[in-house]
Amino acid sequence: AAFLEIVRSQGFDVTLYDYVEHALSSGGDAQAAAYVELQVDDQRLWGVGIDGDISTASLKAIVSGVNRAIRTRQASGALAGV
Repeated sequence: AAFLEIVRSQGFDVTLYDYVEHALSSGGDAQAAAYVELQVDDQRLWGVGIDGDISTASLKAIVSGVNRAIRTRQASGALAGV
């Protein structure tokens, strides 16, 4: 929730709709995957994060989703200028 507030303070209207996590392997060097469904401004999309720490994987998933929204917005703007 705190990280989403930071993202919002950067000018993104972000809402978290779904969150799923699971381990990709077992043992001491296990990797975790986190998946988030976000509404970023007017776009509904997914983000994915992978890390050895599930908390970090979750933050990476949010960043992944916001980055996807930015890329989509930039691509739409580039197409509008054509």
